[in-house]
Amino acid sequence: MSVLQDQFDDTVTVLRVVSQLDRGCIFAGELSDGRPIRVKFAGKDIQPLPGDTFQVRGLVDSYRDKFGKTVVQINSKHMHRVVTEGLLLKPWLERLPNVAGTRADRLLLAFGHDLKTVLSDMSRADEVAKLIEPTKPALAAKITAQLYAAVATQSGADQIKAAELEFLIFLEELGLKESRVADQLWRFMAGFDAIDRLKRNPYVPACLMDWKPADRVGQRLLRAANEGADLQRHPARLMGALSSVWRELLSEGDTAATEESVKALLSLRGVNPQASLLLAEENGSLRRLGPLLRAPGAAWLEDQVMSAIQSIENTPLTVPIPSGQALESLVFDAEMETGLTLTDEQHTSVALLLTLPVAALQGGAGVGKTTVMKVLATAWERLGGDVVMGALAGKAALTLSKGASTSTRPRLAYTIARLIGMIERQALQAENPAFKRPASDVDFTSKTLLVVDEAGMLDTPSLHKMLSLMPEGARLLFAGDEGQLPPVGIGRVFHDVVAEGSRVARLTQVLRQAADSDIPKVAALVRQGKTPELHAWAGQAKGVFLVPIGELESVQRQLRGKGELMVIAARKDTVEAINVSESLEARSTTTPTRRLGPLATVAVGDPVAATANRYQDGLFNGLLGVVDSISGPEVAIRWDGERDPRSLPQAAEAEIELAYAITCHRAQGSGAQAVVIVVEPSRLMTREWIYTAITRSRELVILVGDSEALTKSLARRTTRTTGFSLRARITMGAAHVGRRP
Repeated sequence: MSVLQDQFDDTVTVLRVVSQLDRGCIFAGELSDGRPIRVKFAGKDIQPLPGDTFQVRGLVDSYRDKFGKTVVQINSKHMHRVVTEGLLLKPWLERLPNVAGTRADRLLLAFGHDLKTVLSDMSRADEVAKLIEPTKPALAAKITAQLYAAVATQSGADQIKAAELEFLIFLEELGLKESRVADQLWRFMAGFDAIDRLKRNPYVPACLMDWKPADRVGQRLLRAANEGADLQRHPARLMGALSSVWRELLSEGDTAATEESVKALLSLRGVNPQASLLLAEENGSLRRLGPLLRAPGAAWLEDQVMSAIQSIENTPLTVPIPSGQALESLVFDAEMETGLTLTDEQHTSVALLLTLPVAALQGGAGVGKTTVMKVLATAWERLGGDVVMGALAGKAALTLSKGASTSTRPRLAYTIARLIGMIERQALQAENPAFKRPASDVDFTSKTLLVVDEAGMLDTPSLHKMLSLMPEGARLLFAGDEGQLPPVGIGRVFHDVVAEGSRVARLTQVLRQAADSDIPKVAALVRQGKTPELHAWAGQAKGVFLVPIGELESVQRQLRGKGELMVIAARKDTVEAINVSESLEARSTTTPTRRLGPLATVAVGDPVAATANRYQDGLFNGLLGVVDSISGPEVAIRWDGERDPRSLPQAAEAEIELAYAITCHRAQGSGAQAVVIVVEPSRLMTREWIYTAITRSRELVILVGDSEALTKSLARRTTRTTGFSLRARITMGAAHVGRRP
């Protein structure tokens, strides 16, 4: 409509519902050309929602708002909802073989939501072919055959394809317009009964996506099932909003929050906080811990981990631990065997850790945690036990293996993903003796001491998985640094165990052997929140330096290819920009590339990172590697800490991203010869963030930014709220630990 007249008859898309009454509604909307308009409808059984499109007939009027602004208002008694066809179906069609944009448009224009019926009826194939390519009958016939095959129902896979088409049509008829949201829903609900399951659980999208699109889907489903219901106060919506709050908190790693925080987040979602929490308590889906409310699934995981730890501590020892002077002699003998000289602090820590069934070794950079683990392992083996070592990242496992081995006693360390696989296979063999395990698998026994290094980055689900598989009698040692960031995933069990304190040995002294490096000294200052005095970088190979932000690209170019380089940034858009520019710089026109999914197109030589846990494939969130080869559909990656490249499973392709630059969470557990840290304004840049980033480097750290931005970052702290509340360990008189003989 070019000019508004007295009589109005046009489509209006709802932007905001002003009021909803039994006999009418008022909403703010816009015309197809973007002009704002207000609609006042007098009639029953119409419940507009943001994003709906209505064909509106009525009289043109005007309305003056409280700010004195006049807008066009349509007073209507006749309007009906219009379903926009093709917004979801077109992207689906374009994923089919040889159906480009124009061909998809022709099919949608001709058939709309009847497309599924048409493509299920072979008698209409000629009609479809003429639409696809009117002037090329041979090509049209070939493409049509492929199109019908894609939605045919002869096989299970093809039935799923047909079900996806039906699901998308259903979403379009509800009024959903975002293809990305529809794809997310299908990936989660995929199946022949996806529509029925979504109808039964209209707010399941709240667990998957941001609240606004989830609420749009939920309200549309509720409206379709019960026209006239109070959508805003519907119990399903109240519970959906709470699910959305938990999703937001869990995405930040929190497993609990204060009631005030939860209520504030519920208010932002437009629901009554008190009503939502009351309903959750009535149906038993709300967990409390003192002043905290706990996310239900996360609470179960945390409680399972606490029970597993208590079970380990309550299980009788299978490896007898001496006390008094005998314990002192054991530690001294292990020290002599390894050829190491421990400090008094380290010596005391080894003796204490031997007496604790579950323990944490806490220490900052350069304090000798690996040395303590080496002597501890030797002492445990002298008592007749066996030691298994692991770390979440492959490179951390490799470093631990080198540091904990001696010339006469090599000790391999494995990634947590590999250890979990080993324990699972051991359990399978116990059930079925005919099952064969790889010869490289280690055995877990009642005498096993499992040592987990870089334990601060082990999230609660991974720890639960590991503990649920450990044999009765086995014991556990966490080693890490509470000054670093908590895990990528939910929880912070290591940090919580250290904070509780009754199972902890602490190392605080930075050792002399680290004195030739500035990194531990600078890291210690950062850990205290003090801004270190840093010099400009002039090409030095070792030390910690500061350069202006404008020199980032120059620094990367100078360091790339001269050794291991890790670039760390806080903001995802910064990471993405660096990845794009560096990947283009590194590739030539002949470099083999492959599109893996929405996150990355990779080439041979590209650094990459896994973004999800796949224990069955030996992958975890944050694992770093380098693309070794691309051959047709196969991409081989050499992961950190592994000797040989491995083919990337097809199911994991969408969970790989470029890693020329990475976030600090991705960097945890790994390290490099040189680390470049982008210091930029971001709430994510905290004292713990800077400390973690600096301690990723073995030789050279270059902070790119200015001293003022660094000081502001060090003033911020990383916080995480959990419901993990481990009781203090009750000791029956700890063994006396004195000085070495």
